[in-house]
Amino acid sequence: VRAAYLPLCYMVIGLALNNGESLPLDIIHGCFVGHLYFYLSVVVPQVLHGRAVVATPVMLVDLCNWLEGRAHVADGRAGGGPELVDVDGVIGG
Repeated sequence: VRAAYLPLCYMVIGLALNNGESLPLDIIHGCFVGHLYFYLSVVVPQVLHGRAVVATPVMLVDLCNWLEGRAHVADGRAGGGPELVDVDGVIGG
């Protein structure tokens, strides 16, 4: 299944698991929020010539970088971020 159709597949599977009794509102809500975030973080800044409307929280970016063993964004700021460990290729490193 191509990535563009994956949310639709999730909806069909959710509908099938509910025996067609109710719509999988959690999946529909997730699709709406994902599309809204993409629109606000990618499309709107292109229209506004680079002015960001919404950005990923630095703490979340640091956490993902820490899990992958990369340097974190908060370097040089007071308080810093999580300590990095050398994962030796364990988690995508």
